[in-house]
Amino acid sequence: MTAMLSPKIRQTRRARSKSMVMGEVSRGPCRPASPGLQEGALKAGWLKKQRSIMKNWQLRWFVLRSDQLFFYKDEDETKPQGCVPLQGCQVNELTANPDEPGRHLFEIVPGGLREPTRCPLCAE
Repeated sequence: MTAMLSPKIRQTRRARSKSMVMGEVSRGPCRPASPGLQEGALKAGWLKKQRSIMKNWQLRWFVLRSDQLFFYKDEDETKPQGCVPLQGCQVNELTANPDEPGRHLFEIVPGGLREPTRCPLCAE
C-alpha cells in the first residue's frame, strides 16, 4: 500500500533539521529570545507532535533555543503555538513500530510532577 505524502512530509525527508549557532538565552518562561524565528536557535526542524486529546499526530516546525523547545505551525510563522520548557525534564526514547522504519519516537517528561504530562514527538 502506497501512501501519498503531503508536501511538508516530503520536505521533512529532504531537510530534517538545521543546526544553528548558539545564540542568546531566552528572556523569560517560554518567550523567544528575539523576534526572528531562527535567531538564537540551536536546532530547528520538522517533528510530529501527538495531540493531547485526540491523540493524532500533527506536523509542526520545532525550534530549540537554550532550554526551551518552541513549536510553530510552519517555518514562516513568527508566533509560537506553544513551548516546552526543558529544564529538569527527562527525554525517553520510545519503541517504534517495526513496520515503520526510519521513525524515531521520543517523549519529553517534565520533572517534579507526580503524574507527568508527557509530550510525545516523532522524527522521521
